[in-house]
Amino acid sequence: FAVILSPNSVDAPWVINELDVAMNQQINGKPIKVLPILLKESELPGFLVGKLYGNFQNEAEYEDSFRKLINSIGLVFNKSVMRYERSANSLGTALDKASLKNLPLMSKPFHRPFQYIGMAIHKAEAEVGATANSVGNIIVENDECRMLLEAEGNFISYVEIDLKVTAPHNQNQEFDSEPVLGALSIGLTELDLERKKIHYHTYYDHRRKLKVSVSCLCDGAPLTVAFSSKYYGM
Repeated sequence: FAVILSPNSVDAPWVINELDVAMNQQINGKPIKVLPILLKESELPGFLVGKLYGNFQNEAEYEDSFRKLINSIGLVFNKSVMRYERSANSLGTALDKASLKNLPLMSKPFHRPFQYIGMAIHKAEAEVGATANSVGNIIVENDECRMLLEAEGNFISYVEIDLKVTAPHNQNQEFDSEPVLGALSIGLTELDLERKKIHYHTYYDHRRKLKVSVSCLCDGAPLTVAFSSKYYGM
């Protein structure tokens, strides 16, 4: 139940009555969530004081307010829907950066490895040309990289790729994710950056509902790219 709060609405008895009914239903455990949206500065009704609301008075804070509003109802905020322009050359830029870093451009079966998420184990075996071990995990390796397909039940739920040419890397060493992802034919405009630290970068792929990370797992290791459906939104 979303209610727009402005000087006019908070003075309207029917708005307050409907809001009061909705609040009582939420308190009584009914499947309803009250979402107050502050559009213009106004005095909040007493029963809304202290309740999280979307504050849309300041345009500069619009995205942050929208994020809080979306997160409050248990959804993952996709900030890309608020962008009016997307770079059509993002993948090309990532590929160019990979080439400049002397990173090999991966071909099958390492090309765009998120494709294996949700795939049945027997189909993944056929796609990558390798046999699953006793717990259903598949490992594929060559001179340039190592790929782990991890199964949950009968389906692949996690994919991890170590780019060997990036070793040795240290956790206190900053890096650029774009060429690393470019080596796997993934452009940054496909992803939304969620968190960035020196030794790991976390992204969300909202279209495929995946959590994507680029990280250095330990000193001396190569950079690792991981894809997970299980931890999307976490």
